[in-house]
Amino acid sequence: MPILVENKVIVDTQRLQSQLQQKGFGERTQHEFVLDLKEALYLMQKNKMKVKDEKGKNVTMKSLMQKAAKKEKDFYSKYAVFRDLRERGFCVKTGFKFGFDFRVYPRGQKPGQAHTQWVVHVATQEERFTMPGLSRMVRLAGNIRTVLLVAIVDSENDINYYQIDRVTP
Repeated sequence: MPILVENKVIVDTQRLQSQLQQKGFGERTQHEFVLDLKEALYLMQKNKMKVKDEKGKNVTMKSLMQKAAKKEKDFYSKYAVFRDLRERGFCVKTGFKFGFDFRVYPRGQKPGQAHTQWVVHVATQEERFTMPGLSRMVRLAGNIRTVLLVAIVDSENDINYYQIDRVTP
């Protein structure tokens, strides 16, 4: 059974690792197969997986969500976007090393099979953007040859996606 260790979930059984990897979940490191907290929460919500803590106790969705919210700013909004994109059939991976919240792959494709279709920045409706900030995000997306989506999550957890492209005269 998967085990919660700090801010990740380690999957120890080969069969489950294979099933999850086929569906675009998780990441294999040198010694283990790891899910981030959004992936684990999503799989728990879909009744595809149960998680235990390091002491062997079952982890509830509520406790996992609370733990994640303490570790990551705006976790609830980011999880709402993650869930929405997965429900639409996209493979969603973290985009931290690229300066974004998520990398999104085309429907039916996984990392290694296709290039990232979009990078996503998640924002709440209260967040304000500056032109230099938007310009930086567009430039970063262009550097990795992908398109920027800004996902705005409102107070009712409805999500609007805005594609922002660079325009050159």
